[in-house]
Amino acid sequence: MENSTLNPEFAATLAANIYGIKEEHSRRLFIANNKQYFNISQNSFAEGRTGGYIINKKHVIALLCTGKGRFQNQAFIIIKGTKGLYDALTDLNTGVKTGHTGFPVHQGFYYAFDSMLTDLSAFKQSLKGISVIHCVGHSLGGAIATLAADWLKKNGGVSSVKLYTFGSPRVGLASFASRCSSNLQINNIYRVYHKTDPVPMVPTWPFYDVPYNNVGYLLNSPVAMPPWKYHFMEHYVASAKNARTWSNMAQSRPQSHMDSAIEKWLKSDGIVSLTASTLELLNAALVYVLKKVARLLTTTLVATATTTLTLLDRMAILLAKGIKLSSELSGWIFHLVKKMAAIIGIKIKEGMDLTVALIRSVFIRVYRRISDMIWQIGHQIIS
Repeated sequence: MENSTLNPEFAATLAANIYGIKEEHSRRLFIANNKQYFNISQNSFAEGRTGGYIINKKHVIALLCTGKGRFQNQAFIIIKGTKGLYDALTDLNTGVKTGHTGFPVHQGFYYAFDSMLTDLSAFKQSLKGISVIHCVGHSLGGAIATLAADWLKKNGGVSSVKLYTFGSPRVGLASFASRCSSNLQINNIYRVYHKTDPVPMVPTWPFYDVPYNNVGYLLNSPVAMPPWKYHFMEHYVASAKNARTWSNMAQSRPQSHMDSAIEKWLKSDGIVSLTASTLELLNAALVYVLKKVARLLTTTLVATATTTLTLLDRMAILLAKGIKLSSELSGWIFHLVKKMAAIIGIKIKEGMDLTVALIRSVFIRVYRRISDMIWQIGHQIIS
């Protein structure tokens, strides 16, 4: 069903224009501008709640509609990003919930998706003769779109569900990312992200990208001010237009970090600034070192249902245990903690006692720095 795949520019334009559904008057304009593509009315918009632990007033967050013309027999789920969910994304105490398809996902994303599930279920039941559903979203909208696509595919009724995300954060733990990727199939997942966009790099491990163990579609972007400039949809639309096709985007896909590159980064003593590239390397280094520890301890890296803070505790305890296992392993743990400490301006010297309390403190302060960066992005995005 390759001919039913949305091209990059059209998918990006939908993800950008969906921000126009916020108010009633702008929804009317959205309907007028898209009537050639969609069967759409005021009843086509779904409401949801976003904002983490504080349940906010319901507001319109998605368009659920069928297509017409060249999109005949196709359906669309287009979800806008929302400022409220950045509070959930940056809360260190945000938990992990068992999602609607049975696997652990970010609690904030879970509740946002759950709040629109009644409308989504009714929409799915109304579909007749639909061969493909396109799920599209930018930023936090991409996270909800991922959960929607996974749920739609698992609950049957449509032969193909395609997912297009732009600058989406990581949605769930490894088991969710793996099962969702298998459920949708890799060739139906278009995860697009700019090289200098930090949002797709969070939350860091143990959260994983969808598609699982796949770098998705990289869009080159220069270092800019502010450093999150290329998270904004206007730049994704421009980059998608320039790429023209998914094949062209695929040619720019980055290679996964090799062990030698991770080791070189960990051992380097250069100045460490918090950028998207740093977040990507930090995530790879965490996985690299923690896997070494887990192999020697013959244990799993993380439980499936716990809080992010508990996950930080678990990592600190695991690394502190690893220091006692072997001198080689303790060396890699020292390099990892030293690198993370450098991000927050702390110097870790040879011979320092890397206690659970010290490692945990470094982890928490690093994650707070990351949270501050994402919070600033969130307050630049249209709510």
